[in-house]
Amino acid sequence: MDYRKLISLLILPIVFCVVGCGERQEEPQENIPASTWLEPAKREVFHVFSFDGIRGNRYLVHFDGPGQGATIFTHDEVRALALVPSASGSKYADDRLMVWLKGEELIMEVDGKRVGPCKVSGLNSILAQAWLGGTDFWAVGNEPAWNLVMGRERVVLLTDLGQTKQEFPGLKPGQLDSKSPLGTYVFGQGENTLKVEIIEGLCTDIMSGEPFAVSVRITLNDEEFTGCGTGLF
Repeated sequence: MDYRKLISLLILPIVFCVVGCGERQEEPQENIPASTWLEPAKREVFHVFSFDGIRGNRYLVHFDGPGQGATIFTHDEVRALALVPSASGSKYADDRLMVWLKGEELIMEVDGKRVGPCKVSGLNSILAQAWLGGTDFWAVGNEPAWNLVMGRERVVLLTDLGQTKQEFPGLKPGQLDSKSPLGTYVFGQGENTLKVEIIEGLCTDIMSGEPFAVSVRITLNDEEFTGCGTGLF
């Protein structure tokens, strides 16, 4: 899948913001933003990237912000890493894993042994653009190819390699926590209905091998799509 072609079509004049969580019939509290939501103008630091490791393994890391820890998604588990003292850069670790960012260099250790070399993947720049544009959830799938961004202003689904675009209004503030986006989201626009099911479980894109935090199943009217996604925070 050409991720760059799809994402270029999603960088629209209107920014994307947070969307709602839960079934549409539920009435959320008004004007209570999710704890992870930031206005696009304040999104100075990008908190998500994925990278290649040893033997072609891939990992997804979410950074909780300056001075805080990180969450790493591996092939079979999710682990919380604490920010630990380092002579330079930013170092995150638990009892088994260590990720150390030193400028352009990325070092990873598993059980005290360095793995790699590690290289940040091309998907990182795409997720960065989406994050800075205000997107709080991003998903992609193949066969057929599709791409979804969910935001407070609107929700956009691209299919047919970007040739077909469906737009839906976003839901109210505070309905989606990007760190814990699991649930069912229903959007309507005219005669079209979009249901997005965000399902617990690590997911690997079948075309690129990129890791994602959750699995995603979407239904546009009567047509179903499956793929992977991640909250951005």
